Amino acid sequence: MDDGKSLLVAAGLAQGSATSVQAKAVWSRCQRVFKPFSESEAKLLAHGRNEYIHAAGVGFDAIPEHAWWPSFWSQAVILLHHIGKSIEDYVDARYLEVVNGALATRQETLRQQFEARIERARTMLSQAESETLSPRQLRERELWSFYATRYNSDVECPACADVATLYGDEVVNRDVTYETIDDWGEVDVQVTLWIEPRALFCDHCRLELNDYDLLVEAKLAEAFEVEGTADDIEYEVEYNNE
Repeated sequence: MDDGKSLLVAAGLAQGSATSVQAKAVWSRCQRVFKPFSESEAKLLAHGRNEYIHAAGVGFDAIPEHAWWPSFWSQAVILLHHIGKSIEDYVDARYLEVVNGALATRQETLRQQFEARIERARTMLSQAESETLSPRQLRERELWSFYATRYNSDVECPACADVATLYGDEVVNRDVTYETIDDWGEVDVQVTLWIEPRALFCDHCRLELNDYDLLVEAKLAEAFEVEGTADDIEYEVEYNNE
């Protein structure tokens, strides 16, 4: 494993030689390096392409372009922006209108998905409070989403304004301060971490936003702040080659 070096070389962001890796490794690394690229979206697109080329399935052959182009171009434009390119650098001028239309469709679809989740959460909460949920709805409401992430933070739920929880794992920034607290030189270490959000869940209305693009729609995609410990401090390892 080259710890992502080949991906950076291929993107023109680093010097050196690149080695071939599996597509799933590329999607995973792109999601980590090129925010907000989506690994899951890329896998779906790749599956359709593989069905069309390598398997007996119909893949994209029987699917109209407008059904998958919005997803494809939304991921492509993220990668282009990260390497300092635009759609105009990648697409012939004759197709720019079509591509921009696909991107607009994608944005509108995300907005509709977000609003639908908000309204559903509010409706289910209202029915729960009035005890008018059907047996199926009661079973659905009893389901509990839990994200086994290392970090979380309380935020205001965009649906019910109660306390919801943001979950995340990736530390995108950290701040460490040292303070001498007594005459003996004992030092207190304070660590602050900023975490990339991965999902939101509200215990009260059961709203769940498990996609980065939906968090963007909710204006909750900014890294959240948590208190860390001395274990979260990154130390540079010095090697003695003598």
